[in-house]
Parts: sequence; structure tokens; C-alpha cells
Amino acid sequence: MSNLNLSVIILSYNTKDITGRCLDKLKISKSYCEKRLGNKVEVMVLDNASSDGSVGFIKLEYPWVKLIISKENLGFGKGNNVCLRQSKYPYILLLNSDVYVEEESLYKALAYFRVNLNCDSLGARLNYANGELQPSCGNLPTPLNIFFWILGLSLIPFVRRFVISFHPRDRKFFSKAHQVGWVMGAFFMLKREIYSKVGGFDENLFMHMEEVEWCKRIKDQGYKIWYVPQVSVVHLHGASTNFDLSSSFLNELKGIKYYLIKHYRYFYFPIKLVLIIGLVLRIIAFSLFAKTKRAKIYMEGLRVI
Repeated sequence: MSNLNLSVIILSYNTKDITGRCLDKLKISKSYCEKRLGNKVEVMVLDNASSDGSVGFIKLEYPWVKLIISKENLGFGKGNNVCLRQSKYPYILLLNSDVYVEEESLYKALAYFRVNLNCDSLGARLNYANGELQPSCGNLPTPLNIFFWILGLSLIPFVRRFVISFHPRDRKFFSKAHQVGWVMGAFFMLKREIYSKVGGFDENLFMHMEEVEWCKRIKDQGYKIWYVPQVSVVHLHGASTNFDLSSSFLNELKGIKYYLIKHYRYFYFPIKLVLIIGLVLRIIAFSLFAKTKRAKIYMEGLRVI
């Protein structure tokens, strides 16, 4: 079915071996999908100025991949936008280089669009390498749920029942397919018409929160975003960023600041005060428990916001 033709987009940055494993798994899933659906799947890899020999490796080992070489690290949003402009098929999958799909992953994701006409984009269930669930979707951030998040109030069981968290942790939230506010960009499939109408990522966001901000605009245009756990993949969480979790938190905090200013401008300064209070409380708490590394991350966060 030609209307289910798919463009797969992968960004690679100094993850040669991991990207290779990703492509090995993807090739199997690609062949299975094309056989079952009779469709076409193109695979595009943009190398973000890697210095580990990724470009030569991909050229030699994966000639079936369309390789785009960037002379600078464009980041997640801008790099994906380059590929989005060059992709050609009616369905698009954004796939992290540290995600390993299963044989049926592409087929199941595309088939879901066919059986659920209310689905315009979807995210898969992400699993850590040990098989444990990785939370990978949630509700869109608002000034209210950011207030509860930064103060740690959303972790209290009683409060959690009444707060629509943008970082849900309840396993029930991830147990069945349902509409959500955002899905993680590690595995994000969408109809091309979304990109045509909404545009791509906001390139002011280099890494982290860019998919959340994009989902905000997608939802504002009336499109439906689904979390579909029937589609399951392995995500080596942090591998695509060299497992720099401190950088991840700080980039997320920068993204939250940008997101609030862009979409909730008049609420930003009151929320900024709450963010400062929340970070100070975290610094004190982690210092008391001698977790100085975490405390330093939150101290750096004060400079970010």
C-alpha cells in the first residue's frame, strides 16, 4: 500500500557502534514491514559532525542508507528539520540512534494508523536495556504542573492523584494505548500532513524539550497524539548524549524556560520564582544527604533559569 510509505530519520553524533546496531535492527524491521504492507521504507541518517569515523563506517557498511553529512553539530531539532525537508513519504519516523527496534516495530506502528483513524502521530513503549519500562510520554507542561514538579509535590501519592503531571510515573499511564500531550522523540511517528501544516521543530531549542514544544503546536492545530505500547523498542537512555545526565537536566530546564516564555509568557516570572525556590530546596536536600554532585547540578540550574 503506497499510502503507508515511510521515511525513517536518524541523527548520529559520535555513536558509531550504537548507530550501527540501530541500523542492523532497523534493516530487519524495514524488510518485514515492506513484505507485510507492500510499502517502501527509506532510511536517512544525518551525521552531526561526528569525529569517531561514523561517516566512513555508514558509507561502507550501510549503502542502502541515505547519508547526510553536516559540518557542524546542528542539534536534535535543526538536524531533524534538515531531514524532514528532504524526506519524501507520507509517514515519517524520527528514531534515535540509540533505539533498537524489534522486527515488527515499523509494521505495527504503521498498521496502527490504519486501524485508528483518530491517530495522527504516535510514540512507542520504550524499554531500558534490562527490559524495564522507560517513561516516554506525558501531558503537556503548564504553569500549574511545573509548579508541582519543581517542588516535588507531584511525587506525593495523594497529590499525584489530582495533578496532571507532564512527567507521569504511574505504570498504569503506560499500560494501554491512549491520547497524550507529548511523546519522546526517540521513536516518534507522524503523518506528513502534520509537518506540512505545523512546520518542524523550533530551532531555538538545541536539545531536550524540542519534541514537547513541537507536540504543543501539533495539539494546538487539532492533531491527535497517541502513546501505543503495542509498539515496543529498546532505548539505551542517554547513549545518544554520551550518558551526560547533568547536561540532560540543564538542557531540559533551559527548554522549560523557553517553552514557558513562548506559550505562557504572562505566567513566566511567577513560575520563575517557583523554579528558583524548588532548585534551592533541592540543593539543600541533596547537600544534607551528601549527594554533592546532584546538588551542584541544581546550583547550575539557578544560572540557567
